[in-house]
Amino acid sequence: MLDLEWDFSYYHIILWKKNMITRHYKMYFLSFEFLNEDFDYILLLKFDFPDSYVSPDIHRIIESLDEMYRDEENILVVLTNRKEPPLDSVRAGEFVYSFSCRMVNFKKIVSLYPKSEFVNKNLLFELLDRVFDDHSVFKKIFVRQIPIENSPKISISDCDVVIPHRGDENLLRNALSFLDALKNLKIHVGIDQDITEVLSQIRKNYAHMSFYHFFPNPVGPYVIRNYLINQSTEKLIFYQDSDDIPCADRFEKIAYHMTQTACQLCGSHELRLDYFDRTVRAFRFPVNVYAALAKEPGHPLLHPTSAITRDAFYLCGRLSEERIFGNDTKFLLHSFFFLRDIRNVDEFLYIRRRRPGSLTTAPETMIGSPLRRNLLHSWNEDFVWVKAGLLSLENSSLNYQPPSFSYNAAKL
Repeated sequence: MLDLEWDFSYYHIILWKKNMITRHYKMYFLSFEFLNEDFDYILLLKFDFPDSYVSPDIHRIIESLDEMYRDEENILVVLTNRKEPPLDSVRAGEFVYSFSCRMVNFKKIVSLYPKSEFVNKNLLFELLDRVFDDHSVFKKIFVRQIPIENSPKISISDCDVVIPHRGDENLLRNALSFLDALKNLKIHVGIDQDITEVLSQIRKNYAHMSFYHFFPNPVGPYVIRNYLINQSTEKLIFYQDSDDIPCADRFEKIAYHMTQTACQLCGSHELRLDYFDRTVRAFRFPVNVYAALAKEPGHPLLHPTSAITRDAFYLCGRLSEERIFGNDTKFLLHSFFFLRDIRNVDEFLYIRRRRPGSLTTAPETMIGSPLRRNLLHSWNEDFVWVKAGLLSLENSSLNYQPPSFSYNAAKL
C-alpha cells in the first residue's frame, strides 16, 4: 500500500506495473538510483508551496494515468494541482515539477545526457526542453490538474491552424512535429524571413501542410494571420505561435466547447517554460473573458492559446496590421464590442516558451517596455470611453489600421 501522508515539498517517485505493483522513493534531493528498476511507468510528484501540504489521492492519479496509457503509451503527462481560475485577469500560479510517463521513455531521455543536466536543475524543465528538441520519444504531451478529470473521447471536424514564423527554424520544426501527430487539422504556415535550406527541408517534410512566403520582410504576425485566414476555409480557426507547443488535446477540447456552446472566441490556461530562469510555471486565465472585460480591460486571454469562429473573426474586422507586436491585445479589446461569448477552457492546453529574442522579451518590444505601456494605456483608455458611450469605436485607437507598407505573399 502507498502511504498518503507525505510531504510533497520533497520529490516522490512512484514506479508501478500494469498489475499495480508499486514502489515508492522519497528524496530530499533528486537522484536516479531507481533507474535500474524494472517497472512500466514512473510518476514524479513534487508541489510548490502552499500545495506541499496537500495529500492527493495517489491511487486515483495512477488509475487516471492508466486510462490515458491504455489509449496511447508514448505520451508525457505534466501534473499540477487544480485551482480556482482568476476572475479578472491572468494570474501567475505555482511552479510545476510533477509528471508521468513510461519508464522506458524516461530512461531513454535521461541516458542521452549527463545526469547532472537533470539532477542539479529543474527536472521537468530540462525534460520538456529535451523533448521539444527531439520529439521521437514522446509524440504527445498532456497537462492534467489534480484531481484529474478524464474527458470522454471527442471527435471533431476539420479546423484551420494559422502559424506565423520568424526566427529559429528548429522552433518551427518542433511545433509542426507535434501538430502533425494530431488529426483533423489543416496547418497553414507563413514564413516571415528568407527561405533557407532548413526551411525548404521543413516544407518538404510537411508537404501536406500549406506554406506561404512573405516579402519584403518582416511584415509581422498580424499581416500573416489575416492572410492565412483568408486562404483557409474551415469554420473554426486556431492560432498557434511557432515557438510554442500545443498540448495533444488542445484542439478537441476547445473545439468541443465552442461547438457545444455559443462561444465565439475561446482560449485556455498556459504552462510557461521560462528560459531565463529555466522553470515551468502555471498561468491561469479567467473562464468568462467577456465578464472580465466588462469589469476592466485587463489581460484575460492569451491570443496564441485561442480559437475563433470564422464568422466572429470577420465580424470583429480582423487584426490590425500597422505594427508587428501588441495587436492581439488590441483585437481582444475591439472584439468585446462585437462578440457576446468569449471564454477560456479551465484546462492547460498550451505550452508557451518565454525565451530570449522573442517579441515579448526583446528590449524594444518586451512586455513592460515604454512603447507597449503607452499603447496599452491608449487602448485601455479608449476601451473605457467606448464602453461608456463617450467615444465611437470607429474613432478610437481600437479600430483596425492597415499596414503602412506594401508586401507580397507566395505559396511555396
